[in-house]
Amino acid sequence: MSVEKIMQAIAVTAELTGTQLSDNAMFVMAEELLAYPLDKVLIAFARCRRELKGRLTIAAILERIDDGWQPAEEAFNALVAGWNNENLSILTTHTAMQAAESAAALFNAGDKYRAGNAFKTAYERIVSEKKAKGIQPDWYVSAGLDKEQLAQVVKEATANGRITNDYALALLPASQERMDIETGNLLTDKQKAEGKAKLGNLINLLTQKCAMS
Repeated sequence: MSVEKIMQAIAVTAELTGTQLSDNAMFVMAEELLAYPLDKVLIAFARCRRELKGRLTIAAILERIDDGWQPAEEAFNALVAGWNNENLSILTTHTAMQAAESAAALFNAGDKYRAGNAFKTAYERIVSEKKAKGIQPDWYVSAGLDKEQLAQVVKEATANGRITNDYALALLPASQERMDIETGNLLTDKQKAEGKAKLGNLINLLTQKCAMS
């Protein structure tokens, strides 16, 4: 069923973008796209129909599949925040760190604009190559000096499934956050407060009942 829907999307999008594809080309394109969730693939085709001004290519489709990779601007801004504040921990990817090698010298020289462009070019090239191979984001926590903020970043990244429990535990000393991860207790502070309030109300009700009996 997925193959049929993808083939249909290829045919329609190719027609609307003035792209001629052989049956073999359509089959190979569909085969590569089977590695991704069908709903995200179909959304990518819809974007291609709206956005493409040239031919339909597999690269154009892959660029529009939401597979967890950060956009270049978001990835660069996260790195800049970390570069500007050594206390700050950030969640990034090894891919972003690799792309940053082409931008670091420009950034250190005070040219943030050109640094951003250099990063964007390198990052989008590397991510495009990894997307074509079906490689998922390689999340990485760049630890700052503020241990409390680090713990928050690690816990949130674990709760969102971006890093493994083992990796998270390796980043944390003995702490409440470490215990939360070990026990699977990944509730937010707000959720914990709400839980405590409900527990307090329950205890009060039980106390009142005991006093009446």
